[in-house]
Amino acid sequence: MNIKRITTIVPIDQLVELEKCLRAAGVHGMTVDNVQGFGVHANYFRSDLLSENVQVQVFIGMDRCEEITEVIKRFAIDAHISAGILVVESIDRLIDLNTGQDIPATKL
Repeated sequence: MNIKRITTIVPIDQLVELEKCLRAAGVHGMTVDNVQGFGVHANYFRSDLLSENVQVQVFIGMDRCEEITEVIKRFAIDAHISAGILVVESIDRLIDLNTGQDIPATKL
């Protein structure tokens, strides 16, 4: 399959603006999880050093992967996000659990 999963972790207060950018770019859906962690910028106001973030996952056809990756990178630069990551992974198979059918990349 020619499907990619784009995962980004950004500060929780940036979620609404990121969603607007992804919708404007034609992304039809995303999954959001609240996550905690630390990296370069630990939260020194907490005893465990963890920061509250969100992890956003988008499944996209390979033909639009670079475009959506650039949208997220541009968003991070424009929003002055100083911490976060962006990961692009290949997906072997994507199945609609409602129908049991494979989801083609053209539907994403």
